[in-house]
Amino acid sequence: MDTTVCPWCHSEIVWDPELGPEEFCPHCGNELSGYRTLNIELEDEEEQENAYAAASHIAADPTERVQPAASEKSSGLASRAATLLDEAELFQQPNLSSLKTVESYGDESFNMVEYEEQVEELLDGQEEIPQCPHCQEYMLLSGTQQMGESGFTSAQTSAGTAFLPAPYTVNVYVCPSCFHVHQSLDEASRLHMIDALSASKEQ
Repeated sequence: MDTTVCPWCHSEIVWDPELGPEEFCPHCGNELSGYRTLNIELEDEEEQENAYAAASHIAADPTERVQPAASEKSSGLASRAATLLDEAELFQQPNLSSLKTVESYGDESFNMVEYEEQVEELLDGQEEIPQCPHCQEYMLLSGTQQMGESGFTSAQTSAGTAFLPAPYTVNVYVCPSCFHVHQSLDEASRLHMIDALSASKEQ
């Protein structure tokens, strides 16, 4: 009697020389002749691990100079990680509280609580509430201003007509926080401009 060891479950199989060896393991049912050895190349995976380790090292200590990597791929990834980290450190949101000029008047004899209440009341009555481009606070409509023909030259459409002829009127907004002033066309001037530009192709 001869014996064979199953490569799958490592069981010892006894078989008769006259009948020949078993094709399937009687214990686990796997094919005895179907066992194969696979060779897997790990070079790419190792390169990726080296690149990740280099990038992590840069993120942990950006001031330390990076030693040349074993491969160009890992070196490129490490360089990219350092660049992104530098950009993240350079980009900083401005401190909006430093832009609020009104806070400097808090020590004076002004009733700042009443000031804020009046600002809120005026904002509630506005149809449009633009944000200040300087400090992001809401702006108050302080009034309107008519822009005259003196010193103003209207631009022309392709049809040869002015899409915003003078005089026209603008809304004047003021920021209650940093006192920045902003202007925009009033409703009538906006409608005139839209009508002039939309009708220029039809003429």
